[in-house]
Amino acid sequence: MKYAWTLALTLSVTVVCVPAVNAQPKKEDPLAEKVRQSIRDGVKYLRDQGKDGNWETEVSSKLFPGGWTALAVLALLNAIDEPLKDPVVMSGIRTLRELKANSTYTVSLQTMVFAQAGQKEDKERIQKNVDWLLETRMENGWTYNRERMKGGVPDGSNTQYALLALHEGRRAGATVDPKVMKEIETMYVRLQNKNTGSWEYSSFEGLTGGRFTMTTAGACGLLITGMNLEQEHKNLEADGSDKKCGKYDDNVPLARGLKWLGDRFPAKMESSRLMEQQLVPPFYCLYGLERAGRLSGQRYLGDKDWYRIGCEFLVANQSKEGYWKGTVLGTNVPGEPWPVVATSFSLLFLSKGRTPVLWTKLAWGEREERGWNNKHNDARNLTEFASRELFKNQPLAWQVFDVRGHDATTKDSRLQLAEELLQSPIAFLSGHYLKLDAKQTDVLREYMANGGFLFAEACCNDKEFDRDFRKLMQDLYPGSELTPIPDGHPVWSARFPLVRGQPFQLLGIQQGCKTVVVYSPQALAGYWEANTFETNDKDKDRGKKAFQLGANVIAYATGLEPPKPKGYEIPIARDSKREHIERGYLKVAQLHYEPKNGSEWQPAPKAMRNLMEECRKVGIDTVLETRAISPLDENVVDYRFLYAHGRNGIKVSPTEQLKTLRFHLEENGGLLFADACCGSKEFDESFRKLIEALFPNTKLEPIPLSDDLFSKELNGVAITSVRCRREGPDGKTPDTEFRTVAPALEGIKIKGRWVVIYSKYDIGCALEKHTSSDCKGHDYESAVLLGKAAVLYSLKR
Repeated sequence: MKYAWTLALTLSVTVVCVPAVNAQPKKEDPLAEKVRQSIRDGVKYLRDQGKDGNWETEVSSKLFPGGWTALAVLALLNAIDEPLKDPVVMSGIRTLRELKANSTYTVSLQTMVFAQAGQKEDKERIQKNVDWLLETRMENGWTYNRERMKGGVPDGSNTQYALLALHEGRRAGATVDPKVMKEIETMYVRLQNKNTGSWEYSSFEGLTGGRFTMTTAGACGLLITGMNLEQEHKNLEADGSDKKCGKYDDNVPLARGLKWLGDRFPAKMESSRLMEQQLVPPFYCLYGLERAGRLSGQRYLGDKDWYRIGCEFLVANQSKEGYWKGTVLGTNVPGEPWPVVATSFSLLFLSKGRTPVLWTKLAWGEREERGWNNKHNDARNLTEFASRELFKNQPLAWQVFDVRGHDATTKDSRLQLAEELLQSPIAFLSGHYLKLDAKQTDVLREYMANGGFLFAEACCNDKEFDRDFRKLMQDLYPGSELTPIPDGHPVWSARFPLVRGQPFQLLGIQQGCKTVVVYSPQALAGYWEANTFETNDKDKDRGKKAFQLGANVIAYATGLEPPKPKGYEIPIARDSKREHIERGYLKVAQLHYEPKNGSEWQPAPKAMRNLMEECRKVGIDTVLETRAISPLDENVVDYRFLYAHGRNGIKVSPTEQLKTLRFHLEENGGLLFADACCGSKEFDESFRKLIEALFPNTKLEPIPLSDDLFSKELNGVAITSVRCRREGPDGKTPDTEFRTVAPALEGIKIKGRWVVIYSKYDIGCALEKHTSSDCKGHDYESAVLLGKAAVLYSLKR
């Protein structure tokens, strides 16, 4: 006998002594919340110190007039949301406009402030400052000011700030001769310690084994000059390939410098050992470290998460008044003795390092393998384009995720790495070939299984990479094949209207309702690296289309939702060690219906698993286990919480065949929770027919906000709004953004109790973290909020 429905037992949760819980989803881990509060406290301190737009003291006025003000304003520009609306920030910018700076530090910081603020009236000031810096440059960099050029000794600290200013000034439109950047790059290579890969304070200091602060400055110098010397990789072939692919002059010196830093950066910054660790002065040191990590895209230095380690140190060493200063709290370790300076450096580290990571380049191969990074600036340039075109200029970052230095020999350690990778919504693979070892493959597999998205490209159209990538996909998705992404798929229209095959083709792998892998066998990254829309191909728009296609893929993968700030963790459910289901446990089940046209019945197979993992966090004991049973079986009454989710229509059984299910819902305390996958109209129509068959003469009705389902008593917080993408202006296609709206749940109420809770807007795909830009439905947090409410409601007698 072929059943119209079968039941898959997926999870179990306890029903005994259910505590009063707060069902508000956990948004960030404890450290991330501490960092956010630390930034708020530091901002308040700086704002209080500079209410007149001036942060100078007698000491600073003698050393570097205007320097403290420029540093403080730069920190506030990065640490405050919408800083140009802040009166203290704007007062500080006006002060800097009136300042006639004459020191390298002050001119550099002033330039960075003007460039980041982006005000048209400061363009001439930026160019004037850039010209001043170019005039005061010496053979080995910069010294303190023009007067000290005669007989003065350039140093790595002044030089790094001058170079930062040239870089930001150039980005803001100032003119800098590329020959100058090449000369500076050559200088950094010349001054590097050949034996260690480190840098000293100055060329006259002698070999001391290197300084941590100056080695971060040297690595940043090579990174910045490399970014500003893109011309060598602009001349692409007609097919997008590059004859100089992967060839960069700074490869070896930069790699040696970063390795030196990684070998010496500690797994924990201990106040009593900062001298030994060379992390003195610590706040200045951390700001330099943040630049090196951010500009290189390195998530790790060696196997250490530099941002987390720095955050832990700063949170622990912030004063109650919100500032950092002088000696590290409770120790004799020296640091910056001035609170404004130390607090500014600390805020720059915390705020800039916290920038959400949109795009992750996956490192692969042996430890010294560089074939995964043939294009140094592709991710950076595409991320900037996406920030501008998709996310309203919100600051976004990219990163390199390199697990090769990690001793991830256990399942749990690899799951932890996958959790860290999940902070970025898009992982990227590229190369002329592809060699992932077992550890790298396992981390990627867990990332993909828990909501990750993979974008891949055959660098320079390489056939060997194509072969290797297809083998990898067979390993990750047995039985699935890379198939052409058809016309009408959102990757061709999510932001820019493009035509498949003109000039690019894409392949993909579909899982449930979403394409989770997008692969281009044609070269794309070369255009991103060149950072220009001009090409040598007959199709003059090929470079432009490569950027637009990349943006469309990003829009589809993210659902046009920017990622969370760094530090926001997305935990992966660990399998339960429980071997059997004890009596007294609620058995949660997903209904396996027979779909029309042979389509898939379970487009979001991990939705309930993830929901139950969230339920664990509020004190509900759960067991992750999968079983199957038909609702036509008399044992269906054992499953109190039933879930249904689909994209296509359902073949509805006659009313008399649904009597067991109806009895269970009406008389036995069962609850059916359902939603339409991505707001599918076809599922919505057929589900309503199912309800008519289950409950003749009864229709779904709106559940009011005043109902117990949304109450504070049940959920710990009243549910009054959710974030949901609904119909756009045309009433058919989805809106382009999630909007804050009242929940729109419907239900069937019998004997004073909801026995059916239904959402015509998607919940399941959101729970699986596989929502896309064409999905009418909730974001993850809102899906969890509503799902928990339904589970808690089902536990009520």
